[in-house]
Amino acid sequence: MYQDLVDRIVCISKGDYFWDIWTSDSLVGQSEYLAESLGISPDDLDIKKINKVFIKYSASDTYYTQALYQNPWTLDKHPEYYSDNQSKANPFFYIQDESFFLYPAPTEAVTWGIQIFVIHKPADIDETTTEANIEIPAQFHKIMADWLKMYIYQSQGKINEAQVAEQDYEKGIANMVAFIKQRYNQPIKKTTSNLDSYR
Repeated sequence: MYQDLVDRIVCISKGDYFWDIWTSDSLVGQSEYLAESLGISPDDLDIKKINKVFIKYSASDTYYTQALYQNPWTLDKHPEYYSDNQSKANPFFYIQDESFFLYPAPTEAVTWGIQIFVIHKPADIDETTTEANIEIPAQFHKIMADWLKMYIYQSQGKINEAQVAEQDYEKGIANMVAFIKQRYNQPIKKTTSNLDSYR
């Protein structure tokens, strides 16, 4: 049941519903950042893709500047060249193995200077999962109870009650899908960002 709900959310949001933000301190002269240094370890949520990368090159910067994705195989020069010569107004990044690479390299160490938006695989749930850790919007958790009612009625041979519960389940899913489309299929700023503008 939970997987059914997750699959429907992924389908209608094109996979971009289950996202999170990681931040990391930037380091002087460093372009390569290991995913592990961002708190992304094998025991954490499965990261499907890094969606956006933002950077503050100075602690006095009010906003993050978006680093655009660059295919590393199309670079004209060796990556080290871009560490020193790429404009801070037009940073870029690419991903290889367990790292992402950011250019130009920071010339000032900034606390939480790098912000990464990731799309992750929805977390599995079990009998110990708390409501706060279920990634389906809280107002739609009742859908899970409707599915359970349907299952119980079916196992008891109460066909009419099971059909009503199934209708409630499908209606709840329809409402959830409409909500998620409305909330997440909106244009997103492409140049600068602060954290709140993406909520």
